[in-house]
Amino acid sequence: MEIFILLILILLNGFFSLSEIAIVSSKTARLEQLKKSGARGAGIALKLRDDSEMFLSAVQVGITLVGLITGAYGGISLADEVAPLISKIEILRPYASGISMVLIMVLITYVTIVIGELVPKTIALSNPEKVAVRIAPLINFFSRLFYPFVKLLSGSTKLITRMFGIEKQTEQMTEYELRQMIKTASLEGVIEEEQTDMHAKVFNFSDKRAKHMMTHRIEVEWIDLDESEEEIREDIDNCQHSKIVCARESLDNFDGVLHIRDYYKALLSGKDFKVEDLIMEPVVIHEKTSAQKILELLKQNTSQFCVVVDEYGDFEGIVTFHDIMENLVGLIPDEGEVEEPDYFVRDDGSILMNGDAQVEVLSEIIEGFDVDFEQIDYATVAGFIIDQINEIPREGDKMNYLNFEFEIMDMDGNRIDKVLITKQEKEEEE
Repeated sequence: MEIFILLILILLNGFFSLSEIAIVSSKTARLEQLKKSGARGAGIALKLRDDSEMFLSAVQVGITLVGLITGAYGGISLADEVAPLISKIEILRPYASGISMVLIMVLITYVTIVIGELVPKTIALSNPEKVAVRIAPLINFFSRLFYPFVKLLSGSTKLITRMFGIEKQTEQMTEYELRQMIKTASLEGVIEEEQTDMHAKVFNFSDKRAKHMMTHRIEVEWIDLDESEEEIREDIDNCQHSKIVCARESLDNFDGVLHIRDYYKALLSGKDFKVEDLIMEPVVIHEKTSAQKILELLKQNTSQFCVVVDEYGDFEGIVTFHDIMENLVGLIPDEGEVEEPDYFVRDDGSILMNGDAQVEVLSEIIEGFDVDFEQIDYATVAGFIIDQINEIPREGDKMNYLNFEFEIMDMDGNRIDKVLITKQEKEEEE
């Protein structure tokens, strides 16, 4: 009978331990979702979580009461039964009472730790919200039953914490935690890989600046207004985009942007016109302008065209609404345009990548590769490599990063054109 009562007390201790971990570990958003779905106890669990001092005080009262009863009852009653058995050993007979008490206390402590602490807490951590919803009404009832003691402990706790200037922190999720949650959900199959990529692009977009999204000046199509009408007409006919930059002698002397359709409308009208009269003034932005600011400017400007300049006012590149969309959803080929993939995987598992591929592409193939656009000044894989080695590489040069080897396969002047990325096998520790 004594053993049965002792077991009940230990299980009660386990219940309070389970309750504590379940409520504390539960996510507020998940409990609110369960509440909306009609789960009984979810609302009570939310109240307990919000008033943590009251809840923890109730749990502590329960654990303390159970602990006191267990120690006093179990230690005395069971020790009296074990003492005669120890007395049968002649050498231990004088110490039978003390030894029996120690043995019983060790046994009770062991069982309490395993069954009354570790197992319940493990169960609670496995599915905290589900457990919290089920035990919340019982804990709430216990809290009301011992309200004076619980209120005293709760009030004392609040008073002391305020004396030390400790304030309760509201639950806030950081961007890193949200990224990790999305990554975990993707690995577990909760969300699709395409959705994960979209979320990653949205997070990266908020940290990007103009220099991370722009089409660099070496890739910008433009017409020289000092050329003859025939040469300008030929340049426009060969243009693959709906807009083209207009400048004089050099892109640094840009005048504005020309809508190709406006040029052809004027041409078909049969009237004399000058290209200069059709040019629209673009939005000029600094290379460090944030992506969100650029998006707002493009919404407000009918040309939907930004010219990016450096601190000296020199032409660096352009950002269009098309560039914004590509940074959010990936490559979007223009009509008649064939986009070359950023990389392809070879038969041996190595990856041949374009040097001008966006640097965040590396996170798709290198586990643990993170990009912090608030800290970096480069936007491409080539920029990443140069930043790592701190010099202009040559064909055949190699570098290692996160157990991957980067080999420069092709250079276009001083520009990295192709990079071979190979995963290195970890050397077995001897």
